[in-house]
Amino acid sequence: MDGVDGLSPQERLVLAEIELELRHSGERLASRLNEFNERAAEGGPRRFGDHVSRGEVAVVAAMVLILTGILTLVIVTCGK
Repeated sequence: MDGVDGLSPQERLVLAEIELELRHSGERLASRLNEFNERAAEGGPRRFGDHVSRGEVAVVAAMVLILTGILTLVIVTCGK
């Protein structure tokens, strides 16, 4: 049984229009995706990590530890 059998004629028409548009734009979309992938590969896997200093990482780690400590104290004191 084909999945299209349960569709109304209007739904089949809309589906056919979508299919035609995808076929028409497929080459452009594939080209754009290839360009995007090439640009992403140029930066390498560390393209985002290069912009963060060690000091910034240390500050974020300290904030996480402080907030974890505060939440732990709140949970322990509320549990009593």
